[in-house]
Amino acid sequence: MRSLLALATAATLTACAASTSSPDPDIAPTPTVATARIVTTEGGTVTAGAMNIDLDVRLLVTGTPDQAWTALSGVYQELGIPLSVNDAATKTLGNTGWRVRRSIGRVPAQRYLDCGSSGTIQNAETYQLTLSIVSNVKPNPRGGSIVTTALSGTGRNPITSSSADVRCVSTGDLELRIREMVERGIVR
Repeated sequence: MRSLLALATAATLTACAASTSSPDPDIAPTPTVATARIVTTEGGTVTAGAMNIDLDVRLLVTGTPDQAWTALSGVYQELGIPLSVNDAATKTLGNTGWRVRRSIGRVPAQRYLDCGSSGTIQNAETYQLTLSIVSNVKPNPRGGSIVTTALSGTGRNPITSSSADVRCVSTGDLELRIREMVERGIVR
């Protein structure tokens, strides 16, 4: 049974890693999740999950770095993310300790984060979240700019007395939304 589980886990990890290749080296792949349900010879089941986690997602925008930087500040304001990092010299801004519940920019947090689930409810929907959301703008050697966003965090059940945090990982959707909002801000 142990060798079957090891083989299935290896296959799952290989499939997950293979699904994240990116044809363009300037664009990092978004996180992917792979889950396998394995039926043992005794009829029991084992679920194995694997996740490829990228700490930053790099996406291209058409404007200059100065235009993207100006638009990025407005994006964070529109999303309601208070800034604890705002460095114009490195064109980096964000928040490294933002505490939030239920939503980010009027969108349910579970769309942007996977913190596991408690039965049928996603933890990102009900847990107290502590997030790090940091974006950076750099020039793209091929023209335009590259907006890099890193999203990570933890969640804690506000109802129980447990002090255990669960790790939350990005679905990649907030990074895409930030890029789209920056692009819209540049075009204005």
